[in-house]
Amino acid sequence: MSDKKLILVVDDDTDLVEMVAMKLESKGFRVAKAYDGVEAMTKIREERPALLILDVMMPRKDGYTLCNELKTSEEFKGIVVVLLTA
Repeated sequence: MSDKKLILVVDDDTDLVEMVAMKLESKGFRVAKAYDGVEAMTKIREERPALLILDVMMPRKDGYTLCNELKTSEEFKGIVVVLLTA
């Protein structure tokens, strides 16, 4: 496993996720991807990202809800969250 911290990119726009991920990877970051808040929470539990780039409007669980869950959780409140929206 790499010692580089992981960034999780979460958005229901697959093109945007791919574009952001490619840019981050080209700068040497490790990147994981999710396409809604439910999938993101699964990845957060499994992979423990250091940073979340999170869309606001998504199906199944929106970014505000996920962010609130993370920030009120003792386990996940240390994850840095950047909200990204058009």
